[in-house]
Amino acid sequence: MDKHPVESGVEGVLRTYELLDRVRTRRDLTIRDDQFEHAVLLDAAAYARRRRIPMSLVDTGRFSVVELESLARRGVRVCTSDSARPRPEEMEIIVRACRASRSFLAFLLEADWPAGDEAGPWSARALSALVASGMDLHVSNRHRDRDPGVLGDLARQAGPSRGFIVCYHHGPLVAALAEPASLGAWIHLSDRGLADDDAVAVACAIARAASAGHSRAVVTVERPLAPDVLEGLWAAGAVLRFLTPPAESRSALAAIERKAGKRKAPPRAAYLPGVTLP
Repeated sequence: MDKHPVESGVEGVLRTYELLDRVRTRRDLTIRDDQFEHAVLLDAAAYARRRRIPMSLVDTGRFSVVELESLARRGVRVCTSDSARPRPEEMEIIVRACRASRSFLAFLLEADWPAGDEAGPWSARALSALVASGMDLHVSNRHRDRDPGVLGDLARQAGPSRGFIVCYHHGPLVAALAEPASLGAWIHLSDRGLADDDAVAVACAIARAASAGHSRAVVTVERPLAPDVLEGLWAAGAVLRFLTPPAESRSALAAIERKAGKRKAPPRAAYLPGVTLP
């Protein structure tokens, strides 16, 4: 049975206060577009902007491009993808709105790399133009191979606009990732790829290249690693992101964890902060 209009109205008011309270206390400020109505999100965005509290919206395609633009102009960081927004011209509108409000557009490319100017909504030229205009590009090799050479070209194009190019690498490490890292790409690695000493050496080389290129390699630690391995990654310039339980306070591992906590990746270096790699 449908709810009575008064009941629905009261529920809407309560949800509005719930969201504003989350903004006020700085909790869960990454919000999906299907959690609240557009008007409620507009109010929350205005409130967050007055308080200088960052707010991110995960776009699933529910809102029109005009509605999304209005949120971006209020300083909301928009996290979207080619599955939610398959038209590059919509991305052009959103990235302009984000730049006007000093916010950012994080775009996760889930499809294959576009090549040339082939028919279809996306082309290499369209992607390059958006990257050059300041769009943050996020890619993962979980389901599709990603050419480090293409990644390096995009990192080079993103340089003048200070856009972020972020790659999430799964599986055995490849030394070729050092090239895009040296050009400013952020490289996320999992400890699952550190299977032996050779893999650790490659990870350290990538971390050194990223540090020299004014970015970082971000290593997600999900299982216990030897302290000397962690020390080597730290010395190479990596950001260590621990998902393991805290070590005993007086252990060598605890000392590394404390040190690692002082070197953090900026929010733009992750598509969705605090979650596992895409």
